[in-house]
Amino acid sequence: MGPLFVFLGISVAVVAAVLVVAVPLLRSSDPSALFLRFAEAAGIAAVGASILYIAYEHGGGQPCLAVGDTCMVLVPFLLFVAVHALGGGRVLWPSVAAFVVSIGVGVVTSLVPLPGSLGVKVAVLTIASGVCAWAAARSPAEPWGPIRTIALAAGGYGVFSALRLGFAIVTGWGSPPYRIGFSFVPATVVGSVVVLAVGVAVLQLRTERSRNGQPSSRPVSGSIVVVGDWRLASAAYGADRVRALVSDLRSVGRSVDPAAADVPRGVEVSVPQAVAVLSDRLRATRGWSEDEIALLADGAATAALRTHPVGPRAWSWVRSRRT
Repeated sequence: MGPLFVFLGISVAVVAAVLVVAVPLLRSSDPSALFLRFAEAAGIAAVGASILYIAYEHGGGQPCLAVGDTCMVLVPFLLFVAVHALGGGRVLWPSVAAFVVSIGVGVVTSLVPLPGSLGVKVAVLTIASGVCAWAAARSPAEPWGPIRTIALAAGGYGVFSALRLGFAIVTGWGSPPYRIGFSFVPATVVGSVVVLAVGVAVLQLRTERSRNGQPSSRPVSGSIVVVGDWRLASAAYGADRVRALVSDLRSVGRSVDPAAADVPRGVEVSVPQAVAVLSDRLRATRGWSEDEIALLADGAATAALRTHPVGPRAWSWVRSRRT
């Protein structure tokens, strides 16, 4: 069991080092900053996996293969977390899951000889890539072009991994068809193309969001979003329905910003272009109609006040109101 603990220790250290890139921003309320940080971590894991696989092919031994598999599986999982964060989702538990699954694959590689461990890795890659593609395809984030590129790249690699596993099961891991289309060299080429496509998409997304006034990492002040004309909304939908709309608004606000706070008729969040962001989320996740979306207003124009201010942000907001 000695070598197992060595491999496990190395894998844990490598995965922890990769996640350190993203962990400092886990509590950030800026989806763009979270996305970029986790995308960077995925890129680091991809480069690390490539280096370790090359070292293994040149006699690096089992440790290189085990840690390389750990990093390889981590890539699509971290990319999934990045896309999930960009859409306003939480990232703590997906990050923990990515850590656990990637370490598990490293343990399997340490204990199970080839090609059994390779089959497990390819199966996990198929699932992880499919989940990432699904999350990107359903993401409400803008701009859609780079997100679609990520969805296509992850989905394409998921299909490649599924075909790789299928050919191995049907024809054998050492068969000529498998060696031609799915051995180390073609798998490396396909993986490199996917990483390049994702990298270009990340750069495009960062550039376009910055150009459109959506800073990628600068902290933003609190913004209040409310149901603006309460009497008109109550007359049109009834008081119970309007209260349900406010509940939806607050719930989605907390999904975008865990530190969000309730205000009369709405919520305060620390995200750029809060009305537009919450409108998109409510339309996509709660099925709000365009007429209901039109009820949303900037709370600063309606003199909305917090119902339970929290921490320094609340004090700075109150002080700004006084001045």
